[in-house]
Amino acid sequence: MTQNEDSASHLKTVTNTFLLDGLRDSDNNTVWQQFVERYRPLLERYAVRNGFGNADAQDIAQLSLVTFCQAFQEGKYDREKGRLRHWLFGIAHNQIRNARKRRGKKELNVADETSQTNFFARQPEESELEAIWEEEWRQALLRQCLEEIRREVDDKSVEAFELFAWKGHSAKEVADKLDMTPNAIFIVKHRIMKRIRELLPAMEEIF
Repeated sequence: MTQNEDSASHLKTVTNTFLLDGLRDSDNNTVWQQFVERYRPLLERYAVRNGFGNADAQDIAQLSLVTFCQAFQEGKYDREKGRLRHWLFGIAHNQIRNARKRRGKKELNVADETSQTNFFARQPEESELEAIWEEEWRQALLRQCLEEIRREVDDKSVEAFELFAWKGHSAKEVADKLDMTPNAIFIVKHRIMKRIRELLPAMEEIF
């Protein structure tokens, strides 16, 4: 057993293999819900990063998940030929492209013939899409690592880390809010970042 496999065996996060095996049964609502809870936030954030509002992003995420599940149950996904994140990216990319076409047509119908629509002006370049996806996937992994850490440390430490390391509040602001010292905030950040670095390789294998 490798070090990553040994680390993964102690994680509470279920493997994507477990989820995919469960999705073979169309009546397994429990696994479907777990699958949605894991990947829907990632898909929504990806759609928002590509210029869509929250409502459209939710629709894109839902369509992506349903399309994935249907294709998987039809045997179209071969895990030997590519990782889950790459296949899911392809589906999300197609859903975003379709949504852009629908939205673009609506905006063109109301736009002045000589003006550029706001929608087309804010679209990312095609080459940026995969980079955005990989960045959001990485953030999803980090969030999942933090969920594991929640089981190991007290709630105040996790909140301090989130406020300081992720949301960008100053050490003094966080310390005042949580009745801690600024030095304690730096110690919490160091400790949790160290644990994230330990968990991340295993999480990449099972997520």
